[in-house]
Amino acid sequence: MLPDIITPIYGNLCCKQRVWQHKSLTLGFGERVLHGNSKLIDNFWGEWEIRTYCNSWRVIKDGKVICGSNDIDDSIKELDAALGQIAFGRILSLTQEASGLDIRARFDTGIIVDFLTTVSEHDETVSIFCPRNVCVSFSPAEGWLIEKNELNET
Repeated sequence: MLPDIITPIYGNLCCKQRVWQHKSLTLGFGERVLHGNSKLIDNFWGEWEIRTYCNSWRVIKDGKVICGSNDIDDSIKELDAALGQIAFGRILSLTQEASGLDIRARFDTGIIVDFLTTVSEHDETVSIFCPRNVCVSFSPAEGWLIEKNELNET
């Protein structure tokens, strides 16, 4: 069961979508928060951000995968460009799927994003960076953790 602390994300518009190293995914929501780090591609974070690291993800529309981390013919740059063409809209819900391992985000545009657990240990499937420097993360070994995030670097 997802922690209640993340429910204020619902209804927020997607303001950022980015594919990073290792085909990790970042989706930002709510207000754009300027960070001042000139080394990063975007000059802002979303007020809320959902991120993967090395785990798989896919974007679904009308029952078809339209973009995914295992698209082997696409470089990170091509995958990021494809992701940038998707109008995600407002996030409606985050749910933990029946397996208890995967997390699904649903949007008002009919888009679905699945964050897939592909590791057996402590690596996070997904991390949700919340306002007030709180990070909520899920790993198969530890379940849901809520931690203070002292520095939001990526």
